[in-house]
Amino acid sequence: MTDSRDPASIARPLAPLDISEVEEQAYRALLGRPAATVAELAPGLGMSTPRLQRLLNVLEAKGLATHTPQRPTRYIPAAPDLAIERLIMQRQEELERARSVIRDLQLVGESARNERGPDRFVEIISSREAERQVLDDSIRAARESVLSLVRLPVRVSRLDIPRHQDQRLQLLARDRGVRFRTVIDADFLELPGAADAVRADIQAGEEVRVTGVLPVKLVIVDTRVGLLPLDLHKADSPALLVRPSPLLDALRLLYEQIWERASPMSFPDESGSNNAEVATRLSASDELVRLLAAGLNDKVIARELGVSLRTLERRIAALMSELGVRTRFQSGWLAALRLAADNPGQIQTSGR
Repeated sequence: MTDSRDPASIARPLAPLDISEVEEQAYRALLGRPAATVAELAPGLGMSTPRLQRLLNVLEAKGLATHTPQRPTRYIPAAPDLAIERLIMQRQEELERARSVIRDLQLVGESARNERGPDRFVEIISSREAERQVLDDSIRAARESVLSLVRLPVRVSRLDIPRHQDQRLQLLARDRGVRFRTVIDADFLELPGAADAVRADIQAGEEVRVTGVLPVKLVIVDTRVGLLPLDLHKADSPALLVRPSPLLDALRLLYEQIWERASPMSFPDESGSNNAEVATRLSASDELVRLLAAGLNDKVIARELGVSLRTLERRIAALMSELGVRTRFQSGWLAALRLAADNPGQIQTSGR
């Protein structure tokens, strides 16, 4: 969902208290020059006295200023610790009143769905904006987990990109203890910048695994809502919204089975490893082992190692010779076993 408010106003801390940018400027000017008249303040703010007079009247109405009775009128700023705190408490009371109607609204919705029969558990979402609205609202309300299956073609949502467009939602959810888990298929990593995006997700706390081919695209938030496109091959396919039901339970079970079979992904940090101890003993071969064990294809591995495909082929051939195997499948399997034996702690942190 795209926020309709001005991005600049969203970034201002006082914006949620309905204090506009120009009001904040006037309040700051008044704090810097208490007991000033309109005529004294207007030049510094670059506005006419009638406009500033209207602005000061608004500040008074919001409890941010008062004025003296004598003439000329002088304006006194309210102490920020008292005035802002009062506005915050006022807003919290308003939000709590809004929260109190959630249950009533849920009952209305449940009643309507009950009258509809079995289709109350599912809904077709054909609008991309409606899909984003559902996804954003679900992540805002998430308390436990956000599970994603990601494959091509790309959609502009968490259904296909491990990082949602609005990173702030994920950060706030993680602060609440929400666990983000994502499984991507190998083809997704061939997209330009995909590996870097996955690396950033992992560093931010997301758990990511990779598998060969995913049967569906899917997002499940807690045990309350699921979203999956109806056509895997179209980026603009309508999505199916699934509410709590045996169908949602089955989708979650499918997700867990895919998660268990997928390979954990990890990238070395800027020091060349995920921790100092491993950094002291990793060789170029160990790095190749880790990337092979993650199930990445040659193109992605070559990009991560910074080598050509021909050089990578020589390194893989040498590794296969070292392991005593004849196929890439055997080398990948033995590489995973070797990585687990050499560095069991790293595998554990991937969620197994």
